[in-house]
Amino acid sequence: MYSELSITSGHRGYIKESLKRELKENDMSARSTTSSRILDAAEAHFAERGYDGSSLAEIAAAVGIKKASLYAHFANKDALFMDVFRKALAYEREAAARCFKHEPTENGPGSSYAEDLIKRYDSTQQLRFLLRTSYMPPEKLKVSIDEGHERYLDQLCEAFEARVRLWGASLSKATLQQYGQAYVGIIDSLQVKLVYTDCEQAAMRWAVMQQMLNAALQQAASQEVSHER
Repeated sequence: MYSELSITSGHRGYIKESLKRELKENDMSARSTTSSRILDAAEAHFAERGYDGSSLAEIAAAVGIKKASLYAHFANKDALFMDVFRKALAYEREAAARCFKHEPTENGPGSSYAEDLIKRYDSTQQLRFLLRTSYMPPEKLKVSIDEGHERYLDQLCEAFEARVRLWGASLSKATLQQYGQAYVGIIDSLQVKLVYTDCEQAAMRWAVMQQMLNAALQQAASQEVSHER
């Protein structure tokens, strides 16, 4: 009898703990889903209105929760803004990596990403938010945003240098790094053009810069081959 009671009590205890774990997992899943919805709503608000013009109350309302409930997921407006920025930055870094990875070798190095950037700008809210935030950051978040943007540009520089090597241009390390920085400068210029003007003007600028970049790379490669001889 005692043995049966012990087993029954133990089984009930196991069920109770299992239910606790399940409830906890469900709660975490619900929190994760709500957090994602908050991030999406915040992205739309920040992209349209900027940091100063956005309201946490309106973001919460767009999700269907009260402003007080939003604080269960994000400590304050700064934390929410930075999470939206980090999410957009991570997505853009992945997009850049895909462009460089699948770029046809017959294309000029970095062409795929530059063209993709211009093509996506008008139709991609996340990209518009990222670029506008990178070039017009809230003053108190400027340092963190600049650091994230610089890491993204460093990634572009490294990816471009790798594509130049695959392209067949035999350049010294120093020359290669110079062209990597030149490419980053071109992308920076295109992004500024996108933010302050439009895609058409950015495309016109890229058409000219692409010709100049490819011609300069070919000339530099020829000169270095001549020096080796």
